[in-house]
Amino acid sequence: MKVLMIAPTPFFADRGCHVQIYEEIKALQKENVEVVLCTYGIGRDVPGISIVRCFCLPWYHKLSAGPSFSKILLLPFLTATVIRTILKFKPDVIHAHLHEGALIARFCRIFFRKTKYLFDMQGSLTGELLQHRFIRKRGLRHQFFSFLERRIAGWFFVITQSESMMKELGSFGVSPQRKRNVRDGVDTDVFYPRPFPLALAERVGIDRSKPRVLYMGLLESYQGVDLMFQAFRTVALEILQTQFIVIGYPNIETYKTLCDQYGIADHVKFLGRVDYALLPEYLALSDIAVAPKIAVTEGDGKIYNYMAMGMATVAFDRSVSREILAECGIFAEREDAQSLAAKILWAIQNPASCKNLGEKARQRAVEHLSWNAVGQRIHEVYQQL
Repeated sequence: MKVLMIAPTPFFADRGCHVQIYEEIKALQKENVEVVLCTYGIGRDVPGISIVRCFCLPWYHKLSAGPSFSKILLLPFLTATVIRTILKFKPDVIHAHLHEGALIARFCRIFFRKTKYLFDMQGSLTGELLQHRFIRKRGLRHQFFSFLERRIAGWFFVITQSESMMKELGSFGVSPQRKRNVRDGVDTDVFYPRPFPLALAERVGIDRSKPRVLYMGLLESYQGVDLMFQAFRTVALEILQTQFIVIGYPNIETYKTLCDQYGIADHVKFLGRVDYALLPEYLALSDIAVAPKIAVTEGDGKIYNYMAMGMATVAFDRSVSREILAECGIFAEREDAQSLAAKILWAIQNPASCKNLGEKARQRAVEHLSWNAVGQRIHEVYQQL
């Protein structure tokens, strides 16, 4: 089977959306599916993935998540690249990631009607635009994008990664026969519990003898990191030795300044963007992880990595986080920095309980959350189409 994936994003840039696309492709390759990915002209090539890139605007260098007018201007160029690739590759299925990808797929269907189409929905379009302040709530653009989001949901069979998004699709009128929760996953052969990396810790300035708490992800307000740093300040006042390890980008200088204002600059190590291939070693720097995402329906790929590494995870109490972690998580009241701080403090003060939670999380990841299972479910949808 041949599949052409459309990814209107600067793949690969070591963040959640890209990791999901990358891991889906690897899992599908194990199902003997040949995949070609059409994406933007910037980003990093990764071994084993066949990538076709479109023209890139000279001024466009944004690798972080979020909408921009330049991305909109790039859509015609990516559409042309997709059409050329369809003519050359002759795919059986076109697998469109994100709502912009579905728009491109809809246009392609005018010319390639026999090809089967699939929409891979990773989150709410209007929710993301509101989070990034690209539109104002209840404004004219909000109404337009809400209308567009509902229309897109009805164009193709939809796969998604959480029951929350399945319910949202139901509210759009998508029937159960035209959607499936294939779930997210993690490569448990790559992400697994490993010894504390002494050489890396020495290089980045982490002291093994002190309590350590780790965050991995985008440094954006809509990811809940403002609340997380407020919680870090409370924890640092209570346990003076605590070290906070922050892996991610962008806005590093902004949050360094915030840590200076909070008086916790000496407690926080910003490690920046880390190559996905090196990530397991970095995650081994801590036994406690934080997942402060606040969006109601969005998935949270970092939690899968935390679980596979055997880490105890402190997360805000969202239905998606509950769905992933089940009984293996430590949950704080949603959007409550003091509650998050209290749960982090509990984790630091109860290492035996955290070790037990981490072991259960690892077991759950191996048994229920592997990418192999996700690949099989997506392949089943292809065959159904």
